[in-house]
Amino acid sequence: PVAVPAFQLQEAQLAVLGAGASDAAVASARQFATDGHIVIVPLTSAAGGEALGRLLDLPALKVTEATVRNYALLAQIDFRHPIFTPFADPRFSDFTKIHFWKYRRLDPAQFTDGRIVASFDSGDPAIVQVPVGKGSVVVLASSWLPADSQLALSSKFVPLLHALLEQSSDLPPQKAQYFIGDEVPLPPGPNPLSVRKPGGTELATDAGAMFTATDQPGVYHVTPGTLRFVVNLAPDESRIAPLAADRFTSLGVPLRDAVAPTPAEIALRESRAEAIEVEQRQKLWRWLVVAALGVLLLETLIAGRLSRATPSHAAT
Repeated sequence: PVAVPAFQLQEAQLAVLGAGASDAAVASARQFATDGHIVIVPLTSAAGGEALGRLLDLPALKVTEATVRNYALLAQIDFRHPIFTPFADPRFSDFTKIHFWKYRRLDPAQFTDGRIVASFDSGDPAIVQVPVGKGSVVVLASSWLPADSQLALSSKFVPLLHALLEQSSDLPPQKAQYFIGDEVPLPPGPNPLSVRKPGGTELATDAGAMFTATDQPGVYHVTPGTLRFVVNLAPDESRIAPLAADRFTSLGVPLRDAVAPTPAEIALRESRAEAIEVEQRQKLWRWLVVAALGVLLLETLIAGRLSRATPSHAAT
């Protein structure tokens, strides 16, 4: 691993230092912790103690491979620590289903300011948190690799990482979406930032400031770095239902008073209403005339049939 660019460290909330880290990567991780973040160091082998010693500035740090007969368990857990606070409830505090096939032995005396967060059933430290500057380094005596443990397969793995993220993060909270006019917090850092609006305009701003020029919908790009955020139109923009008059009044929009009709307009309306009523009556009489004609036609047909039937009966 190589050194991480500064702008990526500004955007990161949590860092993991893997095995075989170079001096540049260790220096980046130490600076990341010094600035107030958390660096996780999962020891995948005893050789990882060399990089851990450089990270903690402990040249004499010794890490050895532990002897495990079947598997090891987490026996002593500090549920007052922020990492394990979500599991303080007795319903979630059972960690006996997580088996550790391998782990590395750490001497707690080597960490003068360290805090043992959890220990194995053998008494060896399993998780140690060591302060570094404003932040800290969380050392895992084992890793989440399948060859080392079942930690990654456990339902507690994600909550553990989430608890570490919450403890490590010093970035301002980011909302899921922003709307026109919202203020967007920018990540802190020593260097100024530039925000490119959807229209292509570049605005210079300070790191850690609140960006308020969200007057265009679209994607905003923050440089240096890869941070992007989206500004959408307010949901009210898609509502096309007409507003009631009292809504305009509450918003302070003056409405023109209705003009009273003149006597001529009233007379015209009454004449139109009377003409409509006469027309409706005429339509009714039309249907009555049609019905009368239908009855007359039916009587004619019946009378014709009866007149033809009478002679035949007389002849018989």
